[in-house]
Amino acid sequence: MTTKNSPLRMLKAQADQIAGKLKAIERDAPAEKSSIKVGIVMDDKTITIEMSLATIRSTSTAGIAEYILNQMREAHDAVN
Repeated sequence: MTTKNSPLRMLKAQADQIAGKLKAIERDAPAEKSSIKVGIVMDDKTITIEMSLATIRSTSTAGIAEYILNQMREAHDAVN
C-alpha cells in the first residue's frame, strides 16, 4: 500500500496501471454505460473517481495517469 508521501515512482506506477485498466474497460464497456467509477484504496485515504467514457476515450493513457497521480498526491492543481 502507498500514501500520498510514498515515492513518486511507486505512485506513478500505480497510476499508470489504473489508467491502462480504465482504457481497457472503456473499450469493452456496454453501449448503455456512460461512465466508470473506480475506487483507489491507499493507506491514508480512499479516492473515488468517476469518469465519463467519452473523457476516457478522448484522453491519452498518460493524461489519465497524470490526473490519477495528482489525486493520489493531493496536488493543489488536481480537479475534483
